[in-house]
Parts: sequence; C-alpha cells; structure tokens
Amino acid sequence: MRIKGNINVLLVEDNPGDAVIINEMFREIPKIQFNIFHAQRLSEGVDAISENDFHIILLDLQLPDSQGTQTFNQIHKLVPEIPIIILTGLEDEDFAIDIVGEGAQDYLVKGQVDSKLLARCINYSIERKHIEHQLRESEEKYRLMVEKIHSGVFFVDSQNQLSYVNKQMAKMLGFTVTEMLNKDISQFTNPEGESCFKKHLQKIKKEHEYRKKLAKTYELEFLDRNGSSLWVLVSTNPLFKSNGDYLGAISIMTDISSRKGIEKSLMDAMIEKDRDFFMIMGNMVEAMKPLIHKTNMKTTTVDEFDDRFT
Repeated sequence: MRIKGNINVLLVEDNPGDAVIINEMFREIPKIQFNIFHAQRLSEGVDAISENDFHIILLDLQLPDSQGTQTFNQIHKLVPEIPIIILTGLEDEDFAIDIVGEGAQDYLVKGQVDSKLLARCINYSIERKHIEHQLRESEEKYRLMVEKIHSGVFFVDSQNQLSYVNKQMAKMLGFTVTEMLNKDISQFTNPEGESCFKKHLQKIKKEHEYRKKLAKTYELEFLDRNGSSLWVLVSTNPLFKSNGDYLGAISIMTDISSRKGIEKSLMDAMIEKDRDFFMIMGNMVEAMKPLIHKTNMKTTTVDEFDDRFT
C-alpha cells in the first residue's frame, strides 16, 4: 500500500544536528511530499499525536524525558496502528533489534542512512503495517465465525494435545475451554474413541504422502464431564510443513448422539442438511490459520496446509 499525496511524519529526536540531517534527507526524496513535525521530547510527540494524523513515526529512544523501551512502549500503546521506525546509534543497534521484536516496524542507525534507505524503510514500514491491519481484521472475522457456529472445533498438535478448543466443543462436553487446553485428547474419550482418533490420524498422515482423499467423516465417541457418551461426527484435516513434517490436525465435530440407531441412509440424509457442519468444513483451514498461530506452536511456521478434509 503506497500512500497517495503527502506523507505526514512525526520525528521525535532531541539532537538538533541529527534532526537537521534527517530533514535534509527527506527533501532529497523525489516525487513524495513529506510534512514533518519535529518533537524534541516524548511529551511533545504525544501532544502532536493527539492533534495530527501521522502516517509514520521516527522515534529516538533516548530522550530527555524518556529512555529505552519505555519510550517505544508509550508511543506504541497510544497509536498501535501507526508504524514506528526506531532511530538508534551504532552502539544501540542490538537493542533496537529487540524493540522491533516488540512491535516496531524497523530501525535506522544514525550515520548509516541516506535518502534512498530512508524512503525504502518508510515505504516498507507503511506497507507492512497495512498488511498487519488486514490480518487482524481477517483474524477477528474468522475467530467470530469459529466461536459462533454450533459445531465443536478443536486443534491437536503433533503430540495429540489440545491446543485450541472453541466454546461450543467445551460446552458439548461440559467443560470450560481452559480446562481442556493443553490436555491430551485421550482425557476426553474412552479407550475405543482414543484408538479410533489416533488410527484415523495415522491413516490420513500416510495417505497425505500419496495425495489421496479419504472418506469425509467418521464417528467418534467422546466422554463428557459426567463420563457419559457423546457420539459425534468428525472431520479431520492434517497440517504439514512444506518439508512434510506433521504439525497437528484441525477437526470439527457435530453431535449425532440423538441419531445413533437411526438407519444409516436416513442419518446420512440428516447430516447432509447440517449446514453449519459443512459450511465450516469448507472454510476451516482459512478460519483456523490465525487461531493456530496463537497456540503453543508460535515458534513454528506453517508453510503448507493440506486443505482437503478427510
């Protein structure tokens, strides 16, 4: 996303010499008009933010009224939607990298910046922030979809521990979400149910190597808080990295306890009409991507999703 028209910049820098150099670099950037507001203290920057709309903030962390991480945190908390570029000296470069990990978009080392680097850094920072905003909107949309459906949704990691459970699944089994998280799925099934689930996972992991498609659904018996059986129809989708490593599996389930004993053809017809179940099946991979990244797999990048439900 490239800003059309003028770009409003908040420069928070207490060193007059550095401020002059940065302003001169802005004037050397062609085809873009920058409106620069210079603040020498954090308090001045905060006041400027309340009175102006900025596209980008260039922030020195060592100011007369604030130093280090505190400087960044105050600005970032005030305007998390505005990209922040850290200005740092060579001796503080490692510290600046850490701040980027906290949410800053980039950093520039004073004395090692020219107008081209400055322009590129600003453009990329604005683009990345725009992408982050789009992802947050997408995440919220999918989160609401997954939480409000009438089917249970759960994600098990490679060790079969529950890394995500939606409220409906917890309700179906009589637990809270917190009570189920990070527990082995075997704690909520009888031995036969556990064996069925693991057998199905092994089968789809093996079939994944050959890109074959399996039957869409299978039945599974869970146990609720009171130890009573809850029969569900489950659809499971395995997740793999591009190198073939297994990450875990997304599953959705719909309660069929009241359908047990019904003639199979009649039950199949009833399942076909279960719109919630099949709607979420079609969208589950996209819906769960942002949620999965919030689980204990944060250090793992999901490079590839196999988007066929089995």
